[in-house]
Parts: sequence; structure tokens; C-alpha cells
Amino acid sequence: MPLPLPMHAITGNHGMGDKLALGCPRSLRGIASVTRRGKACLKLAGVHVTGERLPYNDAETQLPAFAVDDWTVTTWSNDKMKGYFEDWQEDFTIRGSEVRISNAMRSDLLRSGLLYRKPSRGDGDEATVEELALHNLWVSHPTPSLDGEEDVIYLLAKPKCFHPKAWVLALDTRSSTLLGVVEFGTETAPSAGVTYRPSTISKYMSLVTSPVTGRT
Repeated sequence: MPLPLPMHAITGNHGMGDKLALGCPRSLRGIASVTRRGKACLKLAGVHVTGERLPYNDAETQLPAFAVDDWTVTTWSNDKMKGYFEDWQEDFTIRGSEVRISNAMRSDLLRSGLLYRKPSRGDGDEATVEELALHNLWVSHPTPSLDGEEDVIYLLAKPKCFHPKAWVLALDTRSSTLLGVVEFGTETAPSAGVTYRPSTISKYMSLVTSPVTGRT
């Protein structure tokens, strides 16, 4: 099944295309098989981070430091699945700098700690922290919602590329709105390869469960 290429890979290298711009598909692209309007459908999401590698290692992680200027997420869908590029329909493209954030969601973001990080350079006060905007976060692993009727994707987000902690963002791509943020447990491994696997198991679980006891 051919997959659509992200625009930056098509237009890179002075319009000649740039295979290197594709990067690792595991962290930059995500696909899901869903049911939409009663039909089988493939949903694809891709993320592109714009920024630069800084000329020093990060003082906190001792790993390469990056400055993120913005990020873009593009989604596609395919309900024909006949093996042609033309089967894919580009749905939405959103920029991190243009995502709508309600006052309540902004409060959740600030409380989560995701927008705060220690400076990358170690020549300042150790107690100093920087506050980031949403579009300055390092994002990866775009994951389409398994609900085919939703236009929601999930992103793994970090204050820094190799930061040991991560959060998951939920984004409505139709309205370019942030829906939620929750901490994700990767503190023991700074690698971006530590990720999550989407599942629909929650719809088979009751919101209220009985306590587990030693009796049978």
C-alpha cells in the first residue's frame, strides 16, 4: 500500500525531493485502521518539527540540544484501499503555533509541568527554569484516534528532545484545538523510541470497578 509523502520531503532539496527529510517513520508517522461511516478506513498522521541543532550538548541530559521553532501535523485518510496514491485524501494540516488553547486547558498545561524546563546551557542559575510555548515543544509519534468518526490525533511531547519525561497531547485536527494533556511514564528512558500503543480496550471496561480482595 503506497503512502503519501509529507510536503517537506517533496519540496526539499530545491524542489528535487529529499529522501533524508523523511526521517524515522516510527517517530514521525502513525497509521490506524478504523471504521468510519460504516466503512473500513486507514488514517495516517505525520509530524514535522522545524528548528535547529544547537552547537552544544544539553546541560541537563548531556545529549544533543535542539531549538524547536514550530511543528506541523498533517493527516490523511483512505477509505478505498485499492493500492493507489490517489486513494489518499489529505484531511487537515495544523501548526503548533496556531493551535487553540482554552483558558482551562492552559491551566492544565501549566500544572502538568510540560511547559517548563531547565536551560540547555549550564552557565546560569541551576534553579532557573524556562517557560515554553506549545509550539516550542519537541513532539513525535503522531497517533490517529481509533474512533473513526473523530478527527483526533495524539502526540508524544517533551520539553526537550531527550528529556526523560514525556506527556501525551490530544489534538482535534478539524478545529485545531488542544483537547487534553496527560503525563506519560517514560522517566527511566530518555529515548524517543519509548512510546505507547493505542487500544480500544477502555470501551470494554466499566468506569466503576469493585475492589480486589483475597476472597474468591
